[in-house]
Amino acid sequence: MFDSLKAMGALAQIMKNKEAIAASMAKVQAELAERLITVEGAKQPDGSIGITAVANGKLQMVSISISPALLATATDEPSRARLGALITGATNAALKRAKEVAAEEIAKEAKALGLPDMPGLEKMLGA
Repeated sequence: MFDSLKAMGALAQIMKNKEAIAASMAKVQAELAERLITVEGAKQPDGSIGITAVANGKLQMVSISISPALLATATDEPSRARLGALITGATNAALKRAKEVAAEEIAKEAKALGLPDMPGLEKMLGA
């Protein structure tokens, strides 16, 4: 029962400040679109980075780079499959980190607006 009352109070506060919230969410969306999250993966035996995946805060991939040395090893089907798995892993790691960053930024903005802690708020941005 108390959870229902708490949720109703939060909803009332949101409705009261909906213009300010909409403006803040638009600002956060714009900032997240510009924020780049880089994940380096697939370390090579010499210590160099084999794959770098870059995503933005809106969970969009911006770029993937593969070192020439790693690319040169993909000469047969098993090594190409390994390269594909490394790319997939780096991409997933970049998107996971971007989602975490988006959630952190949205939580900070919500707190600044005086909104209660509302898990899942990042879904309003498609994050």
